[in-house]
Amino acid sequence: MKFKERLAYFALEGSQTLVMFRKTLWVASVLFIGCANLGRIVSDPNQSYDFRKTRWGFTQEMVRLAEQGKRMHLKTGNVVIFNHSIDNIKCKIVYTFKDNRLRAAGYITDKPVKSAQNIIKRSLDELGEPTQILNDGMLWITDNTLIYSNAYLSRVDIRAIPEYRIGGGILSHLLQTREPAGHIRRWDGVWAYIDQEFYEEMHEVPVPLDELSFYEKLLFGVLKRNTIYTYYSRYSIQQ
Repeated sequence: MKFKERLAYFALEGSQTLVMFRKTLWVASVLFIGCANLGRIVSDPNQSYDFRKTRWGFTQEMVRLAEQGKRMHLKTGNVVIFNHSIDNIKCKIVYTFKDNRLRAAGYITDKPVKSAQNIIKRSLDELGEPTQILNDGMLWITDNTLIYSNAYLSRVDIRAIPEYRIGGGILSHLLQTREPAGHIRRWDGVWAYIDQEFYEEMHEVPVPLDELSFYEKLLFGVLKRNTIYTYYSRYSIQQ
């Protein structure tokens, strides 16, 4: 290859490398600016949120950024779950999506616990008087969100069944109600936030339950753990 041809070749190669470098730099700048803007969205104290530091329609990536520092428990195509606790009660933060858009979220216990009612008490402390009292929970209604809170009995361990029990009788008005001796009760709790638009769309679906994922059924309160009674005797355990 002659000197001039070699010079032209290296000049062309250098210009192509420069173009690729500029493109790479431009993409990196866009990504950096996008992440910076997203960071401001979830950290701005003046922003209004629908649940924690998220809003309906957030993508999974935006939710994960909003929950930075939380340990992730599960991530699939339509759900992201983080470990959490409320008043020393271990629970999960659940976010559910459709087409990568957030539409429901909340707190659920992942196993029966003795003090799940603390989650309900916390919801009352933060939200005040509910809009409606349901047969199995409480409901708050805002412009953008339905908020549902409930605790239900899901485990009862009976360690002993004495021959006699305190029933009250003539002293019923004087005696306080007592937990039967040897009974250990555990509860499940849910404190859910549902996008109003998602809820309205449910009215247009022929079979609403078919539209809900497993975790959305838990958040809506339509799926509950069956109550199991376990009897412990001196010689055996019976359920």
